[in-house]
Amino acid sequence: MENTVENMKETREIFSITPKTDCPHIKLELVEIWAQKPVDVKKPCEICNDANENWRCIECSKVLCSRYVNEHMTEHYTKTNHSLAISFFDLSTWCYSCDSYVTSTILSPILEDVYMSKFGTLPPNSDKDSNNNGEGSSLTRS
Repeated sequence: MENTVENMKETREIFSITPKTDCPHIKLELVEIWAQKPVDVKKPCEICNDANENWRCIECSKVLCSRYVNEHMTEHYTKTNHSLAISFFDLSTWCYSCDSYVTSTILSPILEDVYMSKFGTLPPNSDKDSNNNGEGSSLTRS
């Protein structure tokens, strides 16, 4: 069986993924946009109120459900062309335009912010300076 999104949707099969490292949609200014709203990984989908497997749009901060729930984040991309979203479930980043999981050091502050919201501590080997003392992400606004 081929490892496509549709097959995964039907079987919930798990397999290894190598994220794309040269996504042209990852831009430094997205980190500044992200920082304007605090992260709450428990926030439900803004449309259907499901809280099981949600993603946050990196461009506008909307929290919407995955393609495995009601596909609201996919619909959001179709309507807005906002390419990048981060999963609250596994902290992966998906680019809808590239149709691929993606990674970049530019995304590190965003990943640290989500990790902090989910686990209450900075991730191992965090780039954050020791002045933070694990008290919260420097991106999160009060």
